[in-house]
Amino acid sequence: MKRNFLILPAIALLSSLAGALLYNLLQPEKNTDRAADAAQPIQLQAIPLVDLDEQQSVIGDWRANLLIVNFWAPWCAPCRREIPALIEVHEAYAEKGVRVLGLAFDNAPQVIRFAAEFEIDYPLFLAGNRSAMYNAAFNNPSGSLPFTALLDQDLRIIFRHNGEITPAQLREQLEKALEFSG
Repeated sequence: MKRNFLILPAIALLSSLAGALLYNLLQPEKNTDRAADAAQPIQLQAIPLVDLDEQQSVIGDWRANLLIVNFWAPWCAPCRREIPALIEVHEAYAEKGVRVLGLAFDNAPQVIRFAAEFEIDYPLFLAGNRSAMYNAAFNNPSGSLPFTALLDQDLRIIFRHNGEITPAQLREQLEKALEFSG
């Protein structure tokens, strides 16, 4: 009887230790050296882009007073709802030096069909097999769609938004950024 009484606590203790060990082993390595992090920033200006005609460029080629980079896909319902707001902002803020770039997470035929249907008038690019790189570069670790980043003229991210962004939210961020830069 005494032996059975000790077995359950021993199993519980071993299970807890095994769980803690597995948890620590499965965690990604964290670099706690902030100086090393600062010395190796991701250079957004060099991030490659491929447009719908398979022409290559880099984000640095699209510099603007403010650059909105929107991650989206034709099959994503919140993405579909926010596209008209992005088109509107692209047109309304062009004179203020604001550009919109769409980074599509789907294949070219689907994106081309969707762009024609919605009459998207800003540049579109295909994520292709580079989705992990784009998510890392723009600090979108969840890989969520839609995702919107606002970059200043030095291509530094000054605002990020996971999920559907409303026209009011987007305009508010643009006005703040334009006021700060102007």
